[in-house]
Amino acid sequence: MSTHIRVGSITLTLLLPLFLMSFSSPLAVQVQAADACAGDTTPVLWNETVQRTSLVPHHNSMWWSGYYYEDEMEMERDEGEPPKSSSSQPGYNAELSPEEPWMYNNYYNPRLDPLEVNHFTTMLIGNDSVGALRVNLSADFRTTVCITLQDTNFNPVNADVYLFTSEQYSNYEESYHSSHDEDAWYFNGDVQDSLSDIPPEWRSFNFLGWKSFRDSHEYEKTSEVNFALNLDGPEIYTSFFSGTDWQDFYIVVDTWDNVHDFDAEAPDTIVAADITIITTERSLVLPPYTVAIVFLVGFLATLVAPFILNARYMKAGLMMTEEVQNIVPSLDTPAQRPGQGDDLEPTAKEWQEPVPLPEPIPLESLQHNSSIEEHPLPVDQT
Repeated sequence: MSTHIRVGSITLTLLLPLFLMSFSSPLAVQVQAADACAGDTTPVLWNETVQRTSLVPHHNSMWWSGYYYEDEMEMERDEGEPPKSSSSQPGYNAELSPEEPWMYNNYYNPRLDPLEVNHFTTMLIGNDSVGALRVNLSADFRTTVCITLQDTNFNPVNADVYLFTSEQYSNYEESYHSSHDEDAWYFNGDVQDSLSDIPPEWRSFNFLGWKSFRDSHEYEKTSEVNFALNLDGPEIYTSFFSGTDWQDFYIVVDTWDNVHDFDAEAPDTIVAADITIITTERSLVLPPYTVAIVFLVGFLATLVAPFILNARYMKAGLMMTEEVQNIVPSLDTPAQRPGQGDDLEPTAKEWQEPVPLPEPIPLESLQHNSSIEEHPLPVDQT
């Protein structure tokens, strides 16, 4: 395999996570969710698979206001006056408050069964209020939520849609009541307004703020929302003080002007939210640690790739050096005769042929020559 092919393979391996992220973009999720909104639904089993809750401006269930209401009711009983109901509290408007008392005056959250069936329901949400559905989502099912908002005359209405866990909804509920209670913590609203534009990655350090599930399920100033959710496992919240708590999920429709900068204003009308929940059983559920493994492999490949390329580059340089050294004559390679060109260079076969030796001289001739030298011929004196 050539060096270019291997470099290309490494590059494609490093770019593969980017292609996967592009296919899992929010636009693709919205289209898939829109296609999955159709299906057969079953009647909602209230307080078994779904619980209906709400927040209204004329009722405050937080601890600082609860004690005040109880003391006031005790004083009214002592004076012989009937206790005031929520309908006589400030901020109550019967024409814009369709919620019933059991929706916002609930201090008990029953244990819900895992949501594994399809449901459809319509929530009526008053002005400056919050309507929520509490569900127990299962990690074995893919959940698709489709919400359409309109008024009582079937006209589209803009509002805010959020998805919270139980802990996140508790912070959101505290923010709602503190913004509607003029007698409690006057500085709280100003501080929340000043901290409302904090980026999501720093918002968890804001002890007065709140955020949605995974910092992404915030759909503000919209009349139609479709989103899908896949859980890696049971959602559990761990705290140093309270330990481990099981987390349910709240599908929230917000019609009040909350502390976010770009949310919708109060519509001054009753909002009807048509909510469809479709569940699809998942065939393959990867464990959460696979994400860490994929990123670890990508990180190690990024670190190792420069060393591999450098080693191959150095190896290619050594091979070129060896080829250049073969040009110099040595004992292993025959030397070229002076004045000969490359075309006249003898072949290896010619160099390997044996050189012919002279014939040996007979022994008799050697003896005869020696006797002649010992008895030379007489010289003629004449």
